[in-house]
Amino acid sequence: MSVLPRAIPAKYTEQLRAALAAVNVPFDGTIKTGTRLTYEITHQGVTWELRYTLQHGGDALWKLTGPGPDYEWGPGVFTSEAVAAITAPVPQPAPEQVDPHPGAPATHLGFDVPEFVRAEWGGERAQWWRLGIATAVGKLPANRSRN
Repeated sequence: MSVLPRAIPAKYTEQLRAALAAVNVPFDGTIKTGTRLTYEITHQGVTWELRYTLQHGGDALWKLTGPGPDYEWGPGVFTSEAVAAITAPVPQPAPEQVDPHPGAPATHLGFDVPEFVRAEWGGERAQWWRLGIATAVGKLPANRSRN
C-alpha cells in the first residue's frame, strides 16, 4: 500500500482557495495538465506551481516551485507561506553597470587598469603608467634608432 497521496483532499483545496481569496489572488482549482497533485497559480505575471505533498498538523504541505533562487527547486511550505511567497513583490533585475570610461581598456598587458588611470587614459599620467607596466613585464616599446 502506497503512502504517497493520489489526490488533493478537498479540505486543503478549500484552505488554499480561502487563503488566496483573502489576498485577492484568482484561483479556479484546476489541476495542472498531466498531474493529479499540482495547481498552477498566476499572479502579477508570474506562474507558480503548488504540488500537494502531505498534511501536517491540519495544514497542507506544498512543494512550491516558481521564479527566483529560493523556489526553483521547490521547497516544502505550508499554505500560509505559499500565499506569502506568491503575493510577494516581484524582484526587479539590477540595472547593468555603465562603464564610466568607455574609451579606456580595463586591462593593459594583463594588468587591471586603475580607475584614476582609466579616467585620464589619453593623458601623460596614463602614458607613464603604461610605460611602468611595460617595463615591469619587459615589453618596452621599440623606440631606439636603428642604424
